[in-house]
Amino acid sequence: MTRSRFAALVTALSAALLSCQSRPAIGPGADHVFIDARIYTVDPSRPWAAAVAVEGERISYVGDEAGARALIGSATEVHDLGGRLLLPGFIDTHAHPIMAAGSRENLSLDPRWSEVQVLRAVARYARKHRDARLIQGFGFGATQFGAEGPDRRALDRVVTDRPVLLVDEGGHSAWANSKTFEVLGIDRDTPDPIPGSHFYKRDANGNPTGWMLESQTFMPALAAMGGFSARDAVAGADDLFGLFSSVGVTTVYDAGMTAFEGMGFEALAQLDAEGRLPLRYVASHMIQNPNQLAAAIESFRDLEARYGGKRLRVGGIKLHNDGTIEAHTAGLLRPYTDDPDNRGGILVEGAALREFVTNVDAAGIDLHIHAIGDRTIREALDAVASARRSNGATGTRITLCHLELIHADDMHRFAELDVIAQTTPIWHGSGGPDSVPALGAERAHAMFRFNSLVREDVRVTFGSDFPASGTILGISPVHNIEIGHTRQTTGEPDSRLQGRTQDRLALETLVRGYTLDAAFQLRMEDEVGSIEVGKRADLIVLSRNLFEVDPYAIHSSKVLLTMLDGVVVHERGPRNWLTDFLLGL
Repeated sequence: MTRSRFAALVTALSAALLSCQSRPAIGPGADHVFIDARIYTVDPSRPWAAAVAVEGERISYVGDEAGARALIGSATEVHDLGGRLLLPGFIDTHAHPIMAAGSRENLSLDPRWSEVQVLRAVARYARKHRDARLIQGFGFGATQFGAEGPDRRALDRVVTDRPVLLVDEGGHSAWANSKTFEVLGIDRDTPDPIPGSHFYKRDANGNPTGWMLESQTFMPALAAMGGFSARDAVAGADDLFGLFSSVGVTTVYDAGMTAFEGMGFEALAQLDAEGRLPLRYVASHMIQNPNQLAAAIESFRDLEARYGGKRLRVGGIKLHNDGTIEAHTAGLLRPYTDDPDNRGGILVEGAALREFVTNVDAAGIDLHIHAIGDRTIREALDAVASARRSNGATGTRITLCHLELIHADDMHRFAELDVIAQTTPIWHGSGGPDSVPALGAERAHAMFRFNSLVREDVRVTFGSDFPASGTILGISPVHNIEIGHTRQTTGEPDSRLQGRTQDRLALETLVRGYTLDAAFQLRMEDEVGSIEVGKRADLIVLSRNLFEVDPYAIHSSKVLLTMLDGVVVHERGPRNWLTDFLLGL
């Protein structure tokens, strides 16, 4: 065969192959095909594509439109996106959903309310729920009361016949009336559960003032008084998890169920068995008391063996190691500005923390450590360094979460120690100014410096901390993405900038932190987090392209479709008024 005839044959064969690719498939074809799309894959080797096909639970094609059309058959559902943005499903790397579901009948408070407004709400709730043995609420703002906190006598003015226990918006302190302390048998002679870390605020005579600081002062009490119901959690799960689906969340990490862990796992197992989890649920074993340390690994293994199914998995240990700045319980290197004798508290520190982290690391269990103050963060990094020296490269994934105040000297250590940094971006636009009384302007201005970590090549992930977000908007990744990108109030370019312009996060960083890097944190990066052939078909369609709209319009982008394992679990329609109302869309 001459060279010219061979070239002609190659040309003819190529034309035939291209013709075959553009023809519809013979038979049923792919289950779903997305065309005319702007697809941000989060795959570094191919960030953008125009079409995707799904077969069963997995992505079968990523590429141009001609290739996808060739997979359309008689049974294919074709999604013509009209140029809209397609992303991997969002992954919420820190939330407490089942606790929220199990407490759904409680009084909902606003952290911006004054004491008078909270008292009025409590009084209305008490009149409406005359048969309730416990009046339980969530969401008051601890910063409204300063360093001394709220007083039980104020609640006594509106309710005296029943216990009233209100948890603050961060879930780290509670405000109770005198009846609560009477029922629980707590008085001036009652020792603090964990002195210096979990304690009762007291007056000059040693009597509890009504402010209960950190979980061990009020979570066991809530459990004893029926503050959580597994039955209510199961009953309320459809609405709550439907809300997650409506904002594009396909995987969530539960960062702890506190004193309700047993009931929470039972509720989740029932929901999974009944096929009522419209997302992947990675749960944790939570440590909130030093007396849990010795049995932590054994307890985790027991949970791991007992629970797990199609969408439920036990994925690590959570250590709740300090409090919050608003409650003045986060561990600081320097004292609180408005409380000069107080540097906050750390649950487990020094040699005990190093031993615990080393043992968990050696056992190959992933670890999630709550660390807000700069002293707590430094102690955690010291413990990780000790574990790395003792154990070498074990492959465990250690995440420090919240990280509101990182000392400049510790920024480089995250990358050196291969530590993941987790945060809730919606706080980046408000947390600093709210913390000025407690920290002073200089430290408050230096909060939430996650872009500095990104510049150090640290893996950064994002989540809602729901219901401790301070607002229902915290559940929405697109709201978080806008605030992380602008560090201002959503939709308000003239609002106050929190921190410095260089603290703003790039859109690519925020999307990756909600997808592929989030999947890495949860040890799922081979399955989800990016749009690649062979990965699970967790996909979302947005009404607006986050990369093209005005930065202050990002929050207005609606999730039109959410797909999990190739099944549509949310599709926006005319009856989405409730979601719009809740999320302010």
